[in-house]
Amino acid sequence: MKAWNGPSLQSVKDYTMCFACGQENPVGLRLSFRREGERVKTEFTPGELHQGWPGIVHGGIINTLLDEAMAYAPFFQGLYCVTAKMEVRIRNATLVGQQLFISSGITRKRRRLIETEAKITLEDGTPVAEDKATMYIVKES
Repeated sequence: MKAWNGPSLQSVKDYTMCFACGQENPVGLRLSFRREGERVKTEFTPGELHQGWPGIVHGGIINTLLDEAMAYAPFFQGLYCVTAKMEVRIRNATLVGQQLFISSGITRKRRRLIETEAKITLEDGTPVAEDKATMYIVKES
């Protein structure tokens, strides 16, 4: 991947309109992440506006939840990253209204790349989706 030539990623307050985590985005997911040990976690309950097939959460929403969680794992360690590559596996269809539990972590750090993983489960532990990604380090704080 070439050197990053996009905008600075250092000021989270500049990203209040992020579709995934922006708290001021009226059509966004408004995810709020927390760190628990080496893991990053959040919960999300998709609504009617997040469906693909009637009553089933759109796969793009599932991908977005995983991608954002994996970006927050290095972010909480002072690393500003963008996704270079993702590999998602959907394990079960998710119904609108089901609370989802999302978690992620770093599995490997190389010079300019970080490997991450994430998963989504239901409250009873039923797997919904899992993901592996390579994140490109734009800047270290």
